Order: sequence, then C-alpha cells, then structure tokens
Amino acid sequence: MRFSEKKMIITGGILLVLSVTVSGLQVAKVLPTNFALILLSFLCLISGVFIGMMGIFTYVKKSRDRNQADDSRRKL
Repeated sequence: MRFSEKKMIITGGILLVLSVTVSGLQVAKVLPTNFALILLSFLCLISGVFIGMMGIFTYVKKSRDRNQADDSRRKL
C-alpha cells in the first residue's frame, strides 16, 4: 500500500507534533524522563521529518510534471 503525498505530509506533521508534545511533557515533569520515552520522541521526530519531506517532494514533483505536460499541450 502506497501513501499519497497528502497522507505522507499529514502523517509527518502528526509525528512531529507528537514528538514535541512528549518532549514538552517530559520537561514539565508530567511524564517521567526515561530512555524509552526519549528514544520514542527522537524516533518520532526523525521519522516525521523524513516522511513529511518525502510527501512534500512527491507533491512538488507531481505538480511540476503536471505543469510541464500542460505547457507541452499548449505549444501544440
């Protein structure tokens, strides 16, 4: 199953918000500061950035290809 570019951008954003929320709750001493939560927060941050950027790159590539196809049709 392949994600669409919009789903990848949304998933990346959710992971980034989750990472910031968990880190903020640890700093506020609401959640305990242990290695597992720190690792989870870091992995959410890295995967959120990666998935979000892949979604953005895919969106830009599809838009660019669509615009080039439109331009080539107009020239004919």
